[in-house]
Amino acid sequence: MDGLDDLSDPQLIHSALRGDLELVTRYGEEHPESWAGLWFENEPTVYIVAAFTSDVAQHDAALRPRLRHPGRLVVRGRPHSLSDLRQIRQEIERTLQQRAAEAGRPILCSIGDGKAVIHVDLRADQENLASELAARYGSAVELRVGAFSFPGRQRRGPRPPGRPAPEEQAFEGLEMNVEVDQTVLEVGDDGHGRLVLRNNGQERIGPLSTGQPLVGSLLNASREAVGGFTGAIAGTGLTIDLEPGRSASIRVFFGTASSREELGYALPPGKYWLKVQLCFQHEPGGPTYALTAPLTQVTIVPRARPRRDTSP
Repeated sequence: MDGLDDLSDPQLIHSALRGDLELVTRYGEEHPESWAGLWFENEPTVYIVAAFTSDVAQHDAALRPRLRHPGRLVVRGRPHSLSDLRQIRQEIERTLQQRAAEAGRPILCSIGDGKAVIHVDLRADQENLASELAARYGSAVELRVGAFSFPGRQRRGPRPPGRPAPEEQAFEGLEMNVEVDQTVLEVGDDGHGRLVLRNNGQERIGPLSTGQPLVGSLLNASREAVGGFTGAIAGTGLTIDLEPGRSASIRVFFGTASSREELGYALPPGKYWLKVQLCFQHEPGGPTYALTAPLTQVTIVPRARPRRDTSP
């Protein structure tokens, strides 16, 4: 016991280990040929992981006596050094920029540094590209295509605990409809639109605390959610407050990534229903309610092959 277990919040333990973390970082940077990085692990308890590509036992023996909390250190072997990973990341970024320019559309959702690996998140129709990257870089990359890891097609981490659906609340005189910029999407594409709210009644509606933009989901013919948008969105708070005769609109994103393992990474071509739901509170911290707009039909079609330039 080092006294840190009495701190219930992992972030407090992280702060208490900051000095040891900085010391391990400096030591690692002094051994760039084998230094593979460090990170916190929080389960089953909080500890610092330091990774090296070789001489793991020697690095452990050199580090542990220098630390204030040596019992919180774990030294592991990893196949790729940080310097190797930086070079690999640069190569991948150049490759994906070139591929995106050739395709005339984005193919990358995000790329970042993980625990001695490079995380690469690709759009839902990029399974073939993921295969190329996996074959070329192996254990140096951790790949995700759409909503799933590649090649195992498993979600990254366990599903969050199910929560009861928010209670639907109706407002007299409130008209809702979804306007989409495109009702036909090619496999792998994202769609955009807006949820339009209009108060046609005699009473004020609001204030309602919510957020924006909204992320819609795609339903199959049985009205089951089967896919939607993947990727990062910078959301902000929003207050809806409509006097009679006033209207408001909220941006909507939706996509063609599958959320069902059996359907693949991208939803297959066909007709789907776009569901857009506005979750709100009458006051911050209060119960959450929902407003669901009428469903809008969206069609997914196969991706057209890019035209080749045949000009002389």
